[in-house]
Amino acid sequence: MNRIVCIGGSIANLIAAYHLSETNDVTIIDVHAEIGMPCGQPGFLLDLDKLQPYMTKDQLEFLRPHSNEPGWGLRSEWMTKLLALNTAQQGAKILTRTRITSIALENEIYTVKFSGGGPTSTSTIDANQIIDASHLVPKAPGSLQHTIDQTLELITPKFSEITEWFGGTALTSDCLELPESAWKFDRSEGLSEVWFEGSPQWQPTHGWIEQITAPLPSASQQRTIDAQIDEGRSLAGVNE
Repeated sequence: MNRIVCIGGSIANLIAAYHLSETNDVTIIDVHAEIGMPCGQPGFLLDLDKLQPYMTKDQLEFLRPHSNEPGWGLRSEWMTKLLALNTAQQGAKILTRTRITSIALENEIYTVKFSGGGPTSTSTIDANQIIDASHLVPKAPGSLQHTIDQTLELITPKFSEITEWFGGTALTSDCLELPESAWKFDRSEGLSEVWFEGSPQWQPTHGWIEQITAPLPSASQQRTIDAQIDEGRSLAGVNE
């Protein structure tokens, strides 16, 4: 049994950990206090069947996917929390509000030192493999940042160029006329998500109910939940 560390609670990492936990000792390390909060993943899914292997029927109903044309809109933070729950039930360990302070490689074994998680304030894990998706989750405030040697050749999710995006939720009734630069989809609770690469070029009449800045792939097909699931399966070596 290999020991695997997944850095960052991204959807791709959670999917990879879900599968890898079947035969490996997997630990997910995230700097945030909760997996899925904040969530920088747009809640857009092209194929609802992609989620079915990872969610119960009740969980899918709880998410209340809203039909768009094409695809589905849902609250990605709720989906991520449910996915983290199910991944933990698969056997993965999750350390939140935990910061990696160093990673060293010797004799093909990674020694990962971290602060904030585990039974003591500082702890160490020896791992055979590391999947680093820390660049795909929103940055934590203050000093809660990982220290990762960039010369190490860690496994990373493979997406196109990553750029900063602004995402906000607003009343669907406010989102009837948007600039061409906006990416918008509707959710079931009378809200729409509106995303802009860079800064927002529009403001809703009744204001933003939620807003976030997050790193996302520049290619539109790779900004979907589908792409995160596919990449997680690829990281775990799961064939279609």
